[in-house]
Amino acid sequence: MNTKPIPIIITLVAALISCVISIMQHADFSVFVTRLLVVVLIFLFMGTVIKIILDYSFRTLEPTASVDEQMNAIMPEEAGEELPEEDVTTTEENSSESEEG
Repeated sequence: MNTKPIPIIITLVAALISCVISIMQHADFSVFVTRLLVVVLIFLFMGTVIKIILDYSFRTLEPTASVDEQMNAIMPEEAGEELPEEDVTTTEENSSESEEG
């Protein structure tokens, strides 16, 4: 699971809410900036902690595949498995028809 944008999204939502509340309260500029900075730092930290927890949880839930299974998935013909062959009879019939005609 891609958890990279989680801290950014949480921080931006919290900053938006903080800005709206500060505007509705008609806060001075210095108070506005101080609130915004505090909210951004707190929620960036919280988002990073949430991301780390999710990464750890999903890493333990996903079964790890062995190296042999990964190689078979990447290169099946080199790992000893044969790829499914196409119908050879249709190409042979087409070539014999062109020789007769």
